Amino acid sequence: MRLVSVERNAVVLNYMWLPTWLGQNLQFKQDMERELRAQIVGKPIDPSTLDEVHRMIIDHICTKYPLPGLRDYLDGIKFLEERSGG
Repeated sequence: MRLVSVERNAVVLNYMWLPTWLGQNLQFKQDMERELRAQIVGKPIDPSTLDEVHRMIIDHICTKYPLPGLRDYLDGIKFLEERSGG
């Protein structure tokens, strides 16, 4: 899983998978989306781009909050797999 997904041909942040103190911080989410938008708009929506945006989000968060282990925690989300059917 990535920190982004595709909904209606748009890349969206999977904020529910962020730590609570980030996922519920609407101002941080809006600021991050605004700051990263220019680097994302116009790129093809494919696995390579989604991987790149996942890394961009991690870089952005870790620059704003340089906490030991945070990068590993966020990057570890890529190992989660969504399954349907509970």
